[in-house]
Amino acid sequence: MEDLRADLHSLSRRSPIQPVKAIPVRITAAMTAEEAFRATLSDCLAQMTANAGTLRGGRSVEGLHQLRVGFRRLEVALGAFGREFGLDWLEELRGRGKVLSSRLAAARDLDVFVCDLLNAPGAAATGADRDSFAALRARAERARDAAWEEAAECVAGADFAMFLDDVAGLAQSRLPLGRQKKVPKLAGRLLSRAARRVKKRGRTARSREERDLHHLRIALKKLRYTAEFFGSLYPRKKSRRYLEKVRLLQEHLGALNDIAHARATVGRLMRVTGKNDADARFAAGVVSGWYGARSQRIVKQALKRYRKFRGIKPFWN
Repeated sequence: MEDLRADLHSLSRRSPIQPVKAIPVRITAAMTAEEAFRATLSDCLAQMTANAGTLRGGRSVEGLHQLRVGFRRLEVALGAFGREFGLDWLEELRGRGKVLSSRLAAARDLDVFVCDLLNAPGAAATGADRDSFAALRARAERARDAAWEEAAECVAGADFAMFLDDVAGLAQSRLPLGRQKKVPKLAGRLLSRAARRVKKRGRTARSREERDLHHLRIALKKLRYTAEFFGSLYPRKKSRRYLEKVRLLQEHLGALNDIAHARATVGRLMRVTGKNDADARFAAGVVSGWYGARSQRIVKQALKRYRKFRGIKPFWN
């Protein structure tokens, strides 16, 4: 335990300005399910600890993003393996992670809104309307500063430290979690389960409703992370080709998610700006209207790409 903590502490301090992307651990066919689970936990923990270090050294937009990716990967690992082991307390740990991750969400959403969405061609006004957009941007930047303060407090807080300690303890523990199943059969079962969830969400997404498309995006994300966890068990070329298709589809659905967040962010900003702020209200209307007009085209593109994705043979079959 102490060795792992020392390694993670060293990793978090090695380069505080350099965010760390996930590099999935190599799971082998000789491992048991418990060994694969603990190896996956250690991998997620290393990513989270390193990127938490970037936030302790200052504001790192990419570091925050990668920290949240680490939380999501951990959530998928706890959910997938936890269902196999049938242990309720793993779900409790997963819930604690979701709460901590949610405290980082506002900073990330406002970063995207200020840095990308307000600068998108067509979303910003020019000429006489520049003052209106300056008013909206000023409010967004103030809200972003407050959200970053909350994110920094979260990462520096006792709940965050206790959570990482508990994950590290689980990763290093030899406490029996279940039967000593071999990994290959487990991997195929978890991957097939994730793929069935995507298929189910895909049928529902035909409604073109924002909520249903969001559920499809989440299902794809879980499939992607599960496939990354177990990819080393299968031919590399096949798994990489499949994952690339998943990522491309995620990008289309991610654009829709950005639109949803942009409109929600505008709504939250306007609730605190005051009813008489005509400049900010005008800019908010322009931004919401522009992104709303784009959404149907992106929905069409995303569903078209999903139909193509359905025809791809899974690499684990």
